[in-house]
Amino acid sequence: MRLRNGILLPLAAIAITMGATVLSCNKKDNDSNTGGNNGNSFDRSAMFTNYADNYIVPAYTDMATRLATLKDKADNFASSPDAATLSALRTAWQDAYFTWQKVEILEFGPEASISLRDFMNIYPVSLTKVNANINAGSYDLEQFANKDAQGFPAIDYLINGIAATDADVVAAFTTDAAAAGRKQYLQNVIAKMQSKITAVKDAWGSYKSSFSGNTATNAGGSLSLMTNAYVLYYERYVRSGKIGLPVGAMSGTAAPELAECYYYPTIGRDLANAAVSSVIAVYEGKSYDGATDGLGFKDYMTAIGTKDSDGTPIADVITNELAEVKAKLGTLTPSLKDAVVNDRTNVLNLYDEMQQVVPLIKVDMVSAFGISITYTDNDGD
Repeated sequence: MRLRNGILLPLAAIAITMGATVLSCNKKDNDSNTGGNNGNSFDRSAMFTNYADNYIVPAYTDMATRLATLKDKADNFASSPDAATLSALRTAWQDAYFTWQKVEILEFGPEASISLRDFMNIYPVSLTKVNANINAGSYDLEQFANKDAQGFPAIDYLINGIAATDADVVAAFTTDAAAAGRKQYLQNVIAKMQSKITAVKDAWGSYKSSFSGNTATNAGGSLSLMTNAYVLYYERYVRSGKIGLPVGAMSGTAAPELAECYYYPTIGRDLANAAVSSVIAVYEGKSYDGATDGLGFKDYMTAIGTKDSDGTPIADVITNELAEVKAKLGTLTPSLKDAVVNDRTNVLNLYDEMQQVVPLIKVDMVSAFGISITYTDNDGD
């Protein structure tokens, strides 16, 4: 059950959609609050400008900086593999990986056209492909077949999982027969990540203006593009990818081999926490550094005024449910790889809490915005 774009599981998709529809019936149906009609005076252009200037562009700038540091540390390690350069490389890899959790949510516009996620964080990594590429010495990282042989998961394997001890990891890059090819592969994977991030960052220089001005609510409008990317990220890549698939929410059996950051599991929970924090930040319209609060989805929902059956604004219900997700996530052990096996009940409870958010953003918020979901559920859980 590997995360893949374009693999359809219709029955699961229908089940999820039906569940979301039933749960969303708790919403109070006020004629003035449906379809986004009551938010017509809301300045969507100002919201998009806030997102572009204060979150999106700074996010890509930071990602590019982190990858430049990662490349520098990888080059140092390749030139002189030892415990010190390995440690520095791991630190840079972690820093960049955490930054990615705040960037991946932006898979629309330039990022979607480049399929950035495919080059950054498809897991689990295919060891067969990585080692075959290294041994062959010739490979094309642009090929779809290599999407699970690169990015952060491939680096994770190369610097954390290739051997049991640091001394043996260093040996794999020095005395092992494939040492030279392994160094080259590490550097090539990072170079590919850099080139893709740079392309997206540069594209936003020209895309920003059209993004901010495209206030239509049709499928090509900025509201639809960003909202769909937002909901998809939370539903498929956070809820399912980081939690549901490893814990076996639908299969009934834990699958720790599907956990993110498999070979360095002690940061698994914190990576997921960073991802949830990005979901909250974008919803609230916060700046990338968290220092300022501008117009965001929550403000738009507040302007529309949709309420649940108890009279509570859906805008606030979403905030509260996301806070519950973050709180439950914080109670887990740092290693999600271990938690899905040894603390499975609590991880399943977390998954259930995460599921409560799906109909709120996928049905209630989308309906209030007057747009449609344009992607197909295909992850099976």
